[in-house]
Amino acid sequence: MGENIVGGNAISRRNFLAGITATGALAAAGALAGCAPQTASEGGKTGKQNATTQSSWRDKPEMPTDIAETLEADLVVVGAGNGGLVAATTAAQNGAKVIVLEKGGAIAMAREAIGALNSALEPDHREDVPTLLNHANQTQAGDANMLMYKTWAEKSGEMIEWMKETLEPKGMLFPFEWHKPDDEHAYYPAMCYNPCLNEYNPDGPNYGAYMHLEVMHEVFQELGGEILFMTPAQQLVQDESGTVTGVIAESDDRGTIQVNAKNGVIICTGGYGANTEMLNDLCPGNSKWCGLTSATTETGDGIRMALWAGAELEAGGACMIWNRAILPDGFEFTDERAGGEIFLPGSQPFLHVNANGERFMNEDQCYPMSYAAGANQPGHYSWIVWDGSYWEDIERFDTCGCSRLFPAPSGTAFNADVYDCEAMSKEHLDSFWLAPQIESGALKKCDTLDELAEAMGFDADRTATFKANVERYNELVAAGEDTDFGKPAYRLSAVDEPPFYAARIAGALLVTTHGVITNVNSQPLRTDGSVIEGLYVCGNDQGGFYPHNYPSNFTGINAGRTATFARIAAKHALGVA
Repeated sequence: MGENIVGGNAISRRNFLAGITATGALAAAGALAGCAPQTASEGGKTGKQNATTQSSWRDKPEMPTDIAETLEADLVVVGAGNGGLVAATTAAQNGAKVIVLEKGGAIAMAREAIGALNSALEPDHREDVPTLLNHANQTQAGDANMLMYKTWAEKSGEMIEWMKETLEPKGMLFPFEWHKPDDEHAYYPAMCYNPCLNEYNPDGPNYGAYMHLEVMHEVFQELGGEILFMTPAQQLVQDESGTVTGVIAESDDRGTIQVNAKNGVIICTGGYGANTEMLNDLCPGNSKWCGLTSATTETGDGIRMALWAGAELEAGGACMIWNRAILPDGFEFTDERAGGEIFLPGSQPFLHVNANGERFMNEDQCYPMSYAAGANQPGHYSWIVWDGSYWEDIERFDTCGCSRLFPAPSGTAFNADVYDCEAMSKEHLDSFWLAPQIESGALKKCDTLDELAEAMGFDADRTATFKANVERYNELVAAGEDTDFGKPAYRLSAVDEPPFYAARIAGALLVTTHGVITNVNSQPLRTDGSVIEGLYVCGNDQGGFYPHNYPSNFTGINAGRTATFARIAAKHALGVA
């Protein structure tokens, strides 16, 4: 129960933002983006528009000939997000003229968690790299690229040291998260940095979270860097040898432009989570049973351009999906992946039963694994069930990353709700998460199990099954051993003290996470293994890390690997150490 790669749909953005002051608006907007690589950097045109422009997303369009303007740069970066700004700033610090093409009207929302191993910033917290590599490979069906993991493990420390050196003069602080449950079987590497602007409150609130990309943008501009907003890249320019020499883009006010890149092009556009055609083609089973999505502008532009240039897409079809979409009564799954709302308590390891009232899993799972277990049940969702002693249960669960609801020992973790940055407490949980969903009817609250079963829509047979499964679960809790599914004793929780609660939980799609095959320099490879010179692919456009699923107990790994390989790409393109 670890990681935080959280997305942007909060329970009521409009109502929440309507009540905050202008001073808190920016922080609140970032908080609602949560730990997400929320990619305004991949925005501008909708997924449907881009997906239907061609007869198939795989078809390479004709190269535009009506070039209205040609620009020159040493390095072109496509996407101003968690990877693009790191690459652009690194290059600008090394004297390069850098132009960033940004599809949206603003830079991406930052995450509050950046995963980096064994840095000089935290000499007391060292992780064994081979242990981490082997654990990661086990979560990935044995076919993740361990050279990519090893490179991240060895280079991420330098990345976070650079980020602190670059941003600390602007007021960014880099507190480190290292608390984990007292469980010899739990594997939560100490690797998560949570940047905050100007002030860090160990026990929350932390309104200055999610600001490091804003600060990096300021640094980049001071170095002479240029971002062309509302200018989505369309195609890569290649010479006769296949080397990438520039990018064709469409500007709202400049028309079709060509930006020539002396040293290369770095693609960081965030995957294809907002492209329904690509989702249904590449990972229908992984993404189908989602009640909401945080992907808005990530339409696969970077991946498609790289494939059209000759790159190979890795096998697989992975998305990062949370187990925290709460579904209203009457909900039906559609390709729009809409209708549910984000519900952070859905990631707690309470009892889960299926649509027939049966317990079906060890609920102590990483987010995507928990989602997948429920998706394989009747109706493709699960009911999460708890009772009136939930706050004591949550304290004992001691979950990590963005699933944390109970504060860790002061100074050891990010003790603020990742959606609104407020300090965590029972009062906050009740008012911000539970009360609105009880009022909406999505969260059922009843005085007896019979009433709860009726509210869940169970008939007499399913009610009997449900009550029998609750009784069995309570027996396991009392015995202190889950002989049915093997959930650790400290994450068992009896359902015997009214009131009783139940919520229908499905997937919440954040991003796609498989992508173009690259070498450890972030250079994409053709099917014959040769390098496409002049091109680099990073972040959620880059393969190698999660061909099937996301190891959520590595808190901050996706932002960390994105920044690490973006920095590697920029330095390699410029030939600097």
